[in-house]
Amino acid sequence: MGFFSALSVFALSLIVLSSLGKGEDYGSERELRRDIFRGYDKLVRPVKKASTAVTVKISISPLSLRSMSEKDQLMSLETWMTLKWTDEYLQWDPTEYDNITELRISSSEIWKPDISLYTASPITSLFPDVQVQAIVLNTGMIIWVPPFTINNRCPIPYRNYVSVSRTFIECNIKMGSWTFSGKTVDLQLDTDKVDLTNFQDYNHEWKLVKVAANRESKLYPCCVDEYPSVNFNITLKKRNYYINDN
Repeated sequence: MGFFSALSVFALSLIVLSSLGKGEDYGSERELRRDIFRGYDKLVRPVKKASTAVTVKISISPLSLRSMSEKDQLMSLETWMTLKWTDEYLQWDPTEYDNITELRISSSEIWKPDISLYTASPITSLFPDVQVQAIVLNTGMIIWVPPFTINNRCPIPYRNYVSVSRTFIECNIKMGSWTFSGKTVDLQLDTDKVDLTNFQDYNHEWKLVKVAANRESKLYPCCVDEYPSVNFNITLKKRNYYINDN
């Protein structure tokens, strides 16, 4: 066998061995997951430059009003909370992975912004703690929609509390990052319209009549940078069974 013939056989052998090494999962979700999570660290912000802020877009979809206690000044609202951000380390070229453009990943495996409920009642969780899966797009976009029961303080002004004719209560839900300033996590409203299409009006005492959303940024005494937050302002109307409450 000549030199060039031997070289050709060697090259062909390498190609065969390479293809065998890739196995049946070549271009599969399994290989994609293995590649993008190689060296991944969920404990650090998912940006390649430290000076880059992670833009996090947030919205809520109220599902039902579980309770509103005037005595304790607490509201319990069941919601879906939607969070969107880009993870620069979870990006890939779909053409290299059988045109896969999205993955479902456990939220416990990826970096998540520490969005908390600033107006939480003292006995409730500040953070959504349900480990539902997140959708990861090939662009690095993360879409995470955890169910979140918001147990929220609703201080009632004294002049309204002593009024026998009290009909409406306004309750402000305030959310923001617990540790990141706007320079590192830039919290934004995904939309200023609150989705009520899935809301079920089951509460026998109170009716949800309005939800308004806005964003603000505040400087706290502890820190040199401002912290952005979003507000969802809930207006509740007390039902009156003797008149039409619509």
